[in-house]
Amino acid sequence: MNTRRPFAIFTILVLGLLACNESPKKNTIQNDQGKAVEEPDLREATEDLEEAMEDIDIDELMKGMGDLMSGGAKDSTSQGLFTEKGALNLELLRSDKGAYARQLFAKMVGVSEKEVQIALTAMPDNNIVSVKHAEDIEQSLSNPEVEAYIASGEASQNFIELLEESKTEAKVRTTNFKARAEKAKRAFYKLNPSWFALTKNMEDTYVDSRKEMVYLPMGTLSFADSVVFFKPGEPDGFFPERCLGTSQGDADLQTDCTILGSGGSIVLFFKDNAITDVNGPDIFVFEQGAAIEPTNLQLSKDGQSWIDIGKVEGGTGLKDITDYVKPGETFNYIKITDLKTSFGPPPGADIDAVAAIGGALRMSLDSAVLFDTGEHELKPEGAKAIRKLAQQIQDIPKGTITVEGHTDDVGSDQTNLVLSKKRAATVAAELRKSINNSSFKWKEVGLGETSPLAPNENDGNRRKNRRVEILVAPF
Repeated sequence: MNTRRPFAIFTILVLGLLACNESPKKNTIQNDQGKAVEEPDLREATEDLEEAMEDIDIDELMKGMGDLMSGGAKDSTSQGLFTEKGALNLELLRSDKGAYARQLFAKMVGVSEKEVQIALTAMPDNNIVSVKHAEDIEQSLSNPEVEAYIASGEASQNFIELLEESKTEAKVRTTNFKARAEKAKRAFYKLNPSWFALTKNMEDTYVDSRKEMVYLPMGTLSFADSVVFFKPGEPDGFFPERCLGTSQGDADLQTDCTILGSGGSIVLFFKDNAITDVNGPDIFVFEQGAAIEPTNLQLSKDGQSWIDIGKVEGGTGLKDITDYVKPGETFNYIKITDLKTSFGPPPGADIDAVAAIGGALRMSLDSAVLFDTGEHELKPEGAKAIRKLAQQIQDIPKGTITVEGHTDDVGSDQTNLVLSKKRAATVAAELRKSINNSSFKWKEVGLGETSPLAPNENDGNRRKNRRVEILVAPF
């Protein structure tokens, strides 16, 4: 909703009220020809306004004006009716603690509190985070409850105008967002003409707090899934889990971000995808704030051996890994370390999310389900598990499927390497039968015990490391 309209109404009313209470003065002024003329009587100019305001409580009006100033009306939660950026605080208005804010808003726009409650079911979010979110907003503009209320004839004209204005502004916002997102998508495919979204429903384009767009062919699967390690800086960092999952767009520093703290570091794991090199940027660090607080990035396949890929700094969270990795290499871990250059409280980088831009779809099968100990022939339940996994790939038109065999550290290095290769070949053969798509390129790799997910220190970790991984990359 356009907050300038109600604010302007309040301003006009207050100025008009003050004018109406002025004593009439007959001052003289000079006109353009230098002649003395009588200054217009302000009371006469505002007679209609004075008459219209007879029923207004001046104390309440002045309180409302004060509430609107300095970031918005404050209720018992110390939140404003408007956000710091001037948008209507829908979260507060919809909350149990927003009763006073709803009362004030009702008076501002000239509707009943009942109509405010109904309107809030149809007023869309101000913060658009992705193209899919924009599409959801557009679909929500047709609200059965609101339409039924208007059809009943009970709706006030102000209510109808409020909803129409809200819909119009929402449509403008979503249209502009999708237009900018389309530019980001075209830019990606200009650099990567042979790349494609694995499925049409998977792709999405996100925006960060500085309104920078990034197209992600794998959509929500592009984002980091879990925290492996967190070392808070000094002063302390906190909330490591808040940088997991999708970006919040215009993220709230207090509720949506991981605070590294000065010199702090965090290691994130990508479970459903893997970081790989594409033409152009490969990683996007969604950092909150007007400026990027410099961090250093490192990549790892196993969480133990790291490749330094340099800094993220300046006005963008984008990072290209081309100069640091081999073509086709994939990585499951990223380490982010704050470089002790703070632009304001709280100290250290404030991270909303981390995404792999290109990425490869990553799936894992437990070797205990697939094979007997030391064997490479599939068990019946193993074949069934592969056929089920194949269903996730059926709708993908083409790409490269890499099947990787992994073992624990029990036995010799050579024995484990040979076993992992045989298991990769067995799984690949079963997958080929289940998918039956000649457009795929296939790779089979045996890595033995060289890429553990966890240290081989106990039986639980060793079981995690005995696995077969399938990576599907759109190239």
